[in-house]
Amino acid sequence: MPAKKKATTKKTTKKKIVKTKAVKKAAVKKTTTKKKTVTKKVAKVAKKTAKKVVKKTAKKVVKKIVTPKAPKIKKIVAPQEFKAGENIVYPTHGVGRILTIEKFQYDLVEEQLYVIQFFQDKLTIRVPFAKAKLIGLRNITSKPSMTRTLSILKQKPKIKKAMWSRRAQEYDQKINSGDIKQLSEVVRDLFRKDDQTEQSYSERQMFQVAFERYTREFAISSDLKFEEASSKILEILNKR
Repeated sequence: MPAKKKATTKKTTKKKIVKTKAVKKAAVKKTTTKKKTVTKKVAKVAKKTAKKVVKKTAKKVVKKIVTPKAPKIKKIVAPQEFKAGENIVYPTHGVGRILTIEKFQYDLVEEQLYVIQFFQDKLTIRVPFAKAKLIGLRNITSKPSMTRTLSILKQKPKIKKAMWSRRAQEYDQKINSGDIKQLSEVVRDLFRKDDQTEQSYSERQMFQVAFERYTREFAISSDLKFEEASSKILEILNKR
């Protein structure tokens, strides 16, 4: 009996040892699994945090590089003296019409322009509002003022005793002055009747320019066609 008891005790002890080992193994396995799970979670959190940090840093870098401060555009403000569709006088070109008004931007500067067409020259130019007065842009002469200039045409020509080159320079300045009175003086002085001494080519050319500019303004001011205005002026010049 004692031998059997010993054998049973040994078996029981072995079973207990095996069971203890199994429990320990299970505990170790469980702990390892938990550690792995925790490690994975920590790794995931670390990865997400790293991604967020990288994204924020990237955004800051992109903002610094890609979005520089927009340069300020300087707007030149000047009064609008004329309207679209209005007839005007440009001293060096004569009578023209404002086709439209447009905005123009250059070198971070923005300003408004008159778009002017000169039908007789088939020319279109743009004049900034701010430079209109400086250039001498003006309205068409009123009818009463224009009528007064006709009295200048009725006068006898006042020709200076000087070289043609010097007189031509003076006439050219008067033609391009934009002053209707000075323009009428050039027409008066350079007009020649058919029975008078013949003019040089340059004299005829200068008279033609002055006559055409004066006649166009006279026609608009008096509400006449160019041909009608031309006939009226030539009639006055031939009667003196």
